[in-house]
Amino acid sequence: MAPPDPNPFAPFGLSPEEEACLRIIDDYQHGRLSLEAAAPQLLDAMQASPRSLNIAAGPRVRRLLAEVHRLAGGQPVAMEPRRDRHADGGKELLEHLEDSVWRALAKHPRANEPLSIGCHFAAATEAAAKRLESWLQTHGDHTVVLTSPFDADTDDWIIRADTPPTRWTRAGLAQWATWVRGAPRGGEASFKGWGV
Repeated sequence: MAPPDPNPFAPFGLSPEEEACLRIIDDYQHGRLSLEAAAPQLLDAMQASPRSLNIAAGPRVRRLLAEVHRLAGGQPVAMEPRRDRHADGGKELLEHLEDSVWRALAKHPRANEPLSIGCHFAAATEAAAKRLESWLQTHGDHTVVLTSPFDADTDDWIIRADTPPTRWTRAGLAQWATWVRGAPRGGEASFKGWGV
């Protein structure tokens, strides 16, 4: 077994200063640095970086970035997620779902074998997540895994659903897409993506 890569950020072409920022964030997320220790180090690293970081930030990282902002003399930063984050329910991703998945199935290296389609949703509340879980289990016999916001370090519950391995036909895929589009989102949840 090969030893772990000493520089996991090398493939991304980051500057040493950007790598330092990401290393501090990683150390904080994994408990190797406290908030009090990580914030001043990250502030120094960010000030030394030639470019600003563009990263997706879950609640824990937002807490760190808010503390960095405070140390830099900025105004307090809102920590709450956007209330309207599920307003469209993932409409854009659902728009051409069937055609996109059909193309992916056709190009898949194992296209002649039974394949599972996975999809995931995000839900603002546990109740919304449970409604999605129930819907997906009864519509398409999905295997569903719920992950809490705390465990996922996100603002939402994450709902991952996988179909049983299937030899997909266009009609079968159309039915699956109908189930996914019909999943109860109601402004509390969003479709976030799919994969084969």
